[in-house]
Amino acid sequence: MTWHKSVIVRLEASGLFRNVALVGGKVRASINATNFLDIHFDPGTRSYSYALIDMELPYSGDKRIFGWDDYPHEGVAEFKRLASYPHHFQERAPDGSWMFESSPMRGDIENELEIVLAKLKEFLG
Repeated sequence: MTWHKSVIVRLEASGLFRNVALVGGKVRASINATNFLDIHFDPGTRSYSYALIDMELPYSGDKRIFGWDDYPHEGVAEFKRLASYPHHFQERAPDGSWMFESSPMRGDIENELEIVLAKLKEFLG
């Protein structure tokens, strides 16, 4: 089974989403009309991104609320000090800036999906 098929099945089974589909090369799981979880994964490199998006956020371009990925974010000095660099968790501060934290994620989508769903459940209350 390809990575996206198993991810779609698990997201649908969570009961958190109204729709889950493959959109281009990513899985998109819609919570409502403006909020969704996007999952990008490259099985060859194990590069990943798990991101909760809110299209109503006032920030141009980047509408993420929080997420995990392995993008190196060149030019962000504090980011390179993370013990897990380039793997990280990022979340918006109340002022809209980004806060970066170390992350246990390493591109093991089968196991990491549970961490993503737990954080999402906590966020949604």
